[in-house]
Amino acid sequence: IPMAEAAMARPPLADGFVRYVGEPLAVVIAESERQAVDAAESVDYEIEPTQAVAEAGAALAGMHNIFADLPDNIVYSKSTEVGNRSEWPVEVSLEFRHPRLAPSPIEGLAVTAAPEDGSLTIWCSHQAPHNLHRQLTSLLDLEGDLRIRVPNVGGAFGSKGPLYPEYVVVATAALRLNRPVSWVERRSEHMTGGAHGRGQQARITLAGDHDGSFGRITVEVLADTGAYPHHAALVPFATHFMATGAYRFEEVDVTTNVVATNTAPTGPYRGAGRPEACFAIERAVDTFARAIDMDPAEVRRKNVITAGQMPHTTPTGAIYDGGDYRRALDTALELAGESAVRAEQKSPGEQASNPIGLGMALAVDRAGGGSVELGEFGAVSVETNGSITVRTGSTSSGQGHETVWSRLCAAAFDVPASRVTVLSGDTAEVAEGGGTYGSRSTQTGAAAVWRTAERVEAAARSLAACRLEANPEDLRTTGDGAYEVVGSPGSALTLADLAAAAAAEGEPLADQEYFVPGAQTFPYAAQVAVVEVDRETGEVSVRRFVSVDDCGTILDPMIVDGQIRGALAQGFGQALYEAFVYRDDGQPESGSLADYLLPTAADMPEVVLDRLETPAPSNPLGVKGIGETGAVGAPAAIVNAVIDALAPYGVESIDMPLTPARVWTALDGVKPPA
Repeated sequence: IPMAEAAMARPPLADGFVRYVGEPLAVVIAESERQAVDAAESVDYEIEPTQAVAEAGAALAGMHNIFADLPDNIVYSKSTEVGNRSEWPVEVSLEFRHPRLAPSPIEGLAVTAAPEDGSLTIWCSHQAPHNLHRQLTSLLDLEGDLRIRVPNVGGAFGSKGPLYPEYVVVATAALRLNRPVSWVERRSEHMTGGAHGRGQQARITLAGDHDGSFGRITVEVLADTGAYPHHAALVPFATHFMATGAYRFEEVDVTTNVVATNTAPTGPYRGAGRPEACFAIERAVDTFARAIDMDPAEVRRKNVITAGQMPHTTPTGAIYDGGDYRRALDTALELAGESAVRAEQKSPGEQASNPIGLGMALAVDRAGGGSVELGEFGAVSVETNGSITVRTGSTSSGQGHETVWSRLCAAAFDVPASRVTVLSGDTAEVAEGGGTYGSRSTQTGAAAVWRTAERVEAAARSLAACRLEANPEDLRTTGDGAYEVVGSPGSALTLADLAAAAAAEGEPLADQEYFVPGAQTFPYAAQVAVVEVDRETGEVSVRRFVSVDDCGTILDPMIVDGQIRGALAQGFGQALYEAFVYRDDGQPESGSLADYLLPTAADMPEVVLDRLETPAPSNPLGVKGIGETGAVGAPAAIVNAVIDALAPYGVESIDMPLTPARVWTALDGVKPPA
């Protein structure tokens, strides 16, 4: 994608211009926090105010260029047009905004750099230590080695994958002072200066026939990357890539413009472009169904890509690898009690003054990262004490990698999982790695471990067969790390015996690989929300939420359910609660959790989960990603449900988040339907 990103490079500290509130100006180093705060107050600087552009539309119009030496604020533009622009009897259009979201992990950004004899060790709360290693190696003047270590990470959600300027400043300061230097981000700093999510607006037009058939989709995306493109420049491309969702279209016209503004940089946040795409198409489908007076579920059934049409290549180039969207939708509607909800809508009880609604969304996700060439490192070695060590380039920030990876390896060797140690997040221990983002870890990292473990186990079995003078197929495992000849229980050789023998011969029982699947996977979910809207206050209550997911082969049901519920919570937050707001002059109005509302456990509705399993053909485990699909579809399902409830009152659209004030305003002055 041609981009102006290089010309919009972000300096470690503001250089000549301050382009957003929260941009670092200077660094103060002290031996205590109190000293640092006092010293920071003595920093003298002069700032001459200039015109600010805090809104993407104004930035696109060129009202003011935030980089004076560039002709405009455009980071990149992309268009995809397929098919002829035919005339269709039914055409609906709608516009909407995705508010900026502030990723709010329990732990903010944190980094410590410790130099020793020209080398440098950095501890950092990060998602991809080897990426950080490559970036800092190219930026720092190092005499010796650089080691990146990632300890336990208190959540990430995409916000801990980028290179932040503070990392470069801390590392440089440590090298210059030859002393360890640490920086721990405060919550207010994370809110105002961290990488925000979303921040897109779109216009979508869906055209088709009165029988419910889709003909053409036109999507115009305008995305805000903030003052510097950062990692966010490619997020809108994911929106562009997934614009057609779960449906067949012969005519497609998608245009994406990405611009810079005088606001904090945006970045990847759980879903990273796919929630925006899903929201556009799913809101348009409901609007189209209402225009032709047809059941929105029937419209979806008529136009959805069927299981028999898989694999399916979309007009934007996505290759959906398999699934049954229609079956997932039917299952979700049944679990949501669609018939009962529709009956209640038609015949409300005498006391039922609050409208209820049912909304649905078919959420198709893209998992595996932004390129089919991305893979992951895995290594397996049998130690001379009989234990097994796994090294993986995947770095967990709460996903449970250690549990799944150790169980996979243990299954390959038929030993207890307690015999397996998983090492990750340390560039001195793990030779290379891609990292954890884009719901890619299991299909790349776990697959690499599984493939490598199978080869090492085969080598151990072969060595045992040679020493026991038997064929490998005549051996069986005992469940505790030993091989014996079938029918000769006294002939066992343990993994410790075999590892010692292999080491003595100079060929340890170990192997490694960088596994590249060569394809992305496309997990999906059918999600249905049932809501009630309080006409007096505008409060939206989610009565029930159903998600029927297909993430391929399931390795650990509990972890899968946890990932779905976590993603749904963030999807609920986007739909109902969260918005990071700027004034026209670029001043943030959401600088703390006192004025940025997050959902809590008490706000979570009844969630019903079910699943299908369509194995992915691109990896030996048949797995797909599961970490983001909930956040992809939940906003669309909830907003569709609210509009379904309020359509009899003439309400056609409400911008997210659907706060009580916004819903009440939409209802103010309207009369209940007769």
